[in-house]
Formats: sequence, structure tokens, C-alpha cells
Amino acid sequence: MKLFLVAMAVGAVVVIAPGARAQTPTTVTAAIGSNMNHVPSFVGVEKGIFLKHGIDVKLKILSTGQEMSVERGMTAKGVVGSMGDRTTMHSDEPVSVWTRKGSGITKLEDLAGKRVGTPVGGTADEYLGAALKKKGIARERVTLLNVMPGNTVSTLQGGSVDAVAVWEPYGSLVGAKVPDAQLVARGGGYVGYYINISVRNDIIDKDPQLVERFVLAFAEASQYTRQHLDEGAEIATRWIPGLDLPVAKTAIRNLTFDPRITRHTIAAWEENVRILIEQKKLRTALPWQQGMEPRFIEKVMKEHPELFADLKTVP
Repeated sequence: MKLFLVAMAVGAVVVIAPGARAQTPTTVTAAIGSNMNHVPSFVGVEKGIFLKHGIDVKLKILSTGQEMSVERGMTAKGVVGSMGDRTTMHSDEPVSVWTRKGSGITKLEDLAGKRVGTPVGGTADEYLGAALKKKGIARERVTLLNVMPGNTVSTLQGGSVDAVAVWEPYGSLVGAKVPDAQLVARGGGYVGYYINISVRNDIIDKDPQLVERFVLAFAEASQYTRQHLDEGAEIATRWIPGLDLPVAKTAIRNLTFDPRITRHTIAAWEENVRILIEQKKLRTALPWQQGMEPRFIEKVMKEHPELFADLKTVP
């Protein structure tokens, strides 16, 4: 049997495609992003949490949400959260904009007429569009150059762009590795940046028990990560190329690992869809019911409240 688990924030996805199902445990190949949004997945594998629940997860690391969208297709629903503060509609602290001293850029409005490197079509691109709109700056006044996350340091340092916009750990990497780096903005409540782990619709129908076991294991891995940030950072360095421990320890503190799917998550989905339509990255609206199925995490929350006791209450 084939299984697809996909983690997605509108514009960023993680895919899990299990291979043949063994008697015990079930083998699952997970395609996830090469960034720190997915530390709970790394932790769940290395600490044996998935195995404890009868799932042998094999991770396949991809660079961008576009790659993950290809892996996933559009036939999956989010069943558990990976990253994002679920107590608010706008959670975008992992996204940051950096420049170099002397560029003349000290705030987002100063990006007008400048060259900005970012993974075009990714979450940082969406963030820029929403932030510039709120600042009254037409998106067309900024020249966007497609720069992959792993190239942000060399691109900014080499001077081929005036600024970069990226997510963690690459923002913290820029701050640590570019000697004259200057932070222009971090977060600010412009978009709801959430990563959800999703499962293919046919698996939800055919094997809901497997989905529930995965959601329970992921919730446990998320709590372990929250309670052991430095260890989570160290584990991440073994999965993300070029990430050293000091940068990882800084970056992980800009992330919230919350497995809940709340009304704020749903509201953010709907707003992000509107933004993507405005930015001509999406042709038609996708109702949240086509992208999320909260019943599994709701059951886990009811039966295992201890896994969520350290999280903020959802207002």
C-alpha cells in the first residue's frame, strides 16, 4: 500500500509517501523541507518516537515548497500541525528580510526600487507581497530574483541583490555568516505561516488507524522538541546541509512547534488563499475543508491532553 503524508502551509508543503507496508512497523517515506520547520520530523525519527508507535519513517529532504507540491499533488488534507503559533491567525516569525549595512534599506518601504533575492513562489515571496501591500508599496516596484534558500548568504554577500527574504534557519544563517548583515524585518503579522502535515485522501479513507497513530506520534515528537530546543537544534544540523549548531540554536527560537489545528489555522488558510489569488499564484479558491481534516488531532488532544499541556491556550 502507498501512503502520502504532506505537510503544508499555503505555499509550502511536505510530503510523506510510504512504501510497502510491513507487518510491523509500517514503513513510510517522508518528503520534507530542508529547513527548521520540520524539526519535529527529524526528532521523531532520531528519538525513535515514530517507531514506538509502529511507524518506520524514512525522510526525503527537498529544497522548496514547489518541489513538495509536485510530490504531493492536490489530493491530501492536513491532519496535524508542524510549525506555527496556532493561537493567532498571523504567525510569521520564521520569515525575515536582511540587507547589508550601507544599502540604504532600514525598513520594508525602502525595498522599492531594490533587488530582493527570495525563493520565488515560496512563503517569503508571499510574505513580501503582503507586507509591501500593507505598507502601500506596489509589488512591481521591487525586483524579485529567484534565489534558493541555501544560496542566500553567498548572494547577499556577493552583492548581486540588495536584500534577501527567507525563512529559518536561513535568516539566522545570514545574520551569522554575512559580516555586515542587517535585519530589516522579522515577522510582523503579515501572513499566517503554518506548516501542516497532511495525508493522502485515499489513505484517510482506507487506513484511518494508521493516520491516527502517525498524528499521535507527531504530537509527541512536537512536545519533545518544544521541551528540548537545544537538542532539537543539534538534531537538525544532521539533516540540513551547512547548518551549524550556534545558528540552529538561534533559529529554533524563532519557531513554534504546535500540532493543533485551530480556528486561527483555518482563518489563515482562507486569508492566504485570497492573497495567493491576488498575487496570481492560485487561480481559484480552495475551501479549507479541501486542505485540512482536523478530526485526528482533535481525538489525540482529547485522549492525550498531556501532550499539549505546555502550549498556550487558544483564545
